[in-house]
Amino acid sequence: MIRKKETFPITELPAFQKNSLTEDMLFFDIETTGFSPAQNQIYCIGCGYRSGSDITIELFFAENPAEEKAVLASFFDLLAACKTVVTFNGNTFDIPFVRKRAALFFPENSGKADPFRHASLIDLYREASGMKHLLGLSSCRQKAIEAFLGCSREDQYDGGQLITIYHQYVSCPDAGLLSLLLLHNLEDIRGMFDLFALLSYRQLCDGQFEIIDAFEEPGTDHPDKKPEDSTRSYTVKIKPRLSVPQRIRMVSDGISIFLNSETGLISFPLYHGTLKHFFQDYENYYYLPAEDYAVHKSVGAFVDSAHRKKATKHTCYVKKECDYLCIPLRCADGFLRREYQDPCTCMALPADPSDLYAILCRYFSGLF
Repeated sequence: MIRKKETFPITELPAFQKNSLTEDMLFFDIETTGFSPAQNQIYCIGCGYRSGSDITIELFFAENPAEEKAVLASFFDLLAACKTVVTFNGNTFDIPFVRKRAALFFPENSGKADPFRHASLIDLYREASGMKHLLGLSSCRQKAIEAFLGCSREDQYDGGQLITIYHQYVSCPDAGLLSLLLLHNLEDIRGMFDLFALLSYRQLCDGQFEIIDAFEEPGTDHPDKKPEDSTRSYTVKIKPRLSVPQRIRMVSDGISIFLNSETGLISFPLYHGTLKHFFQDYENYYYLPAEDYAVHKSVGAFVDSAHRKKATKHTCYVKKECDYLCIPLRCADGFLRREYQDPCTCMALPADPSDLYAILCRYFSGLF
C-alpha cells in the first residue's frame, strides 16, 4: 500500500473555513473500480483534516486488489478520532460503498463493519443541491461548483476514466500512471475544502447576520395603478457574520437578492392595503359581522347577541391599513395576512427590528 501525505497552511483558505474547520472533522473521498461494491473494489481513499494551523491530506492507495483491506484499515484509524465526516455525494455513494466493502473484510463485532456510526455526516453535494437556485448553478457536479467558486485543477480526468488507468497500473506499475491516479484523488480532497465554503451561505437561514439598514425606495406612479400593485420596494441591507466566497444575484417572487462577500441587499415589493391580524385563541373571541372584526369575549359580552357570532379561526381578526411587504411563506402566528389561508406572510411598516430579522430568517430558510 502506498501512503502519501501533503500539508498546506490553513491561511490559504478563506475566513469561513478558517473559522469553521475543527480538528475533529474528516473529509474523505474514495476511488473505485466500478459502481457495485459487491463486484468492485476501493483502490484509493483520500482524507483531509485540520491539524493546528495546517491542513493535512493523506492518500491510501492499493497497488493491487489484495491491499484494499489495508487501505480500509488505515482509513478507519483516522476516522475513529473524528466526530464529523464531510463528503461530496458520500451519503449516496462513498459511505454505503465503504460500509459494504468493510463488511467483507472485518467481523461484525470488530467495530469496523459500520465505521461511521459515531459521526455526524455533511454531504456537500446535498448542500449544493439545496442552494442550486440561490447560487444559479447549472450543475451540482464537483468540478462545476469548483468553477463557480473560482477554483482551478490540474487533473483533467474523471473517476470513470481512471478505472482503465488503474487496471493498467496494476498490470504494469508505472510512475506516470500512479501520478495521474493520486493527483485526481488529491485534488478532489483539496477541492472539498474549497467547497466547504458553500456552508457560509447557510449563515443567512441560521440568523448569522445583522441588519445594517432598511429603507424604502420609491417607484413610478401610474394613473391606472391599483393600490395592491407595487412599484415601490423596501430594501434591507445586511452583513453576514463571515464573508461568503462569491457574490450572488437572484430574483424570485418579485424579491431580489444581491449578496457580495461582505454585505447583502434584499429588496421586497412594497404594497399598500388592508391586512388582517388573526388571533390564535379564537374560542375566546366574538366576531362582529357589521364591523367585520373580532373582539375578546370580555368586551363582546356587552354586544347584543343578535350582532355577534362565535369567532372561528377564519373570522378571528382585526384589520390594519398600512404599507407592507410580504414573503411567499407562512410564518408563525403574530404576523399579518391578507386572508387566513394566504400562504404569504405580511409585515406592516415601519417594521420592528426583531420582526424584520425574523421575517428575513424565515425567508432565507425557504431558499435552502
